[in-house]
Amino acid sequence: MTNVVEESVEVDAPVDKVFAYVDDHTHTKDWMFGLARIEPVSEQLRGVGAQYDGVMKVGVPLKARVECTAWEQDRYIEIRTVKGIHTTQRWTFTDLGGDRTRIEAWVSYTLPGGPAGRAIASAVKPVVGTAVRHTSVALVRNVEAL
Repeated sequence: MTNVVEESVEVDAPVDKVFAYVDDHTHTKDWMFGLARIEPVSEQLRGVGAQYDGVMKVGVPLKARVECTAWEQDRYIEIRTVKGIHTTQRWTFTDLGGDRTRIEAWVSYTLPGGPAGRAIASAVKPVVGTAVRHTSVALVRNVEAL
């Protein structure tokens, strides 16, 4: 069963600065809600093909390996799991002019099917939604403080 959570925020910073901050994995723990650890596992640190191992603490620790599967400078980043619960994260950056940027987050995750999966999904979706909102607030706060 696939679930989607979307969030959009505006940041008082130019798109190149916002994109560079999000694209740098060394900052991710500072703004991504629940991220306890992220470590590169490929020589490539940015762009399509970059891979990371991470641990999310959302109730229990969840380990995953993620890979960047789409990337366009100052416009778009997509990350998908390679190992772990299937997720896709898409971050879109829009230059609004006047040193303002809109960030749109789209997070898709797949849970087991059947009655158990539906029960888990109904319990997890509000938590994921809250995590995405907290992530957005932290991202805006951190970028605007740079």
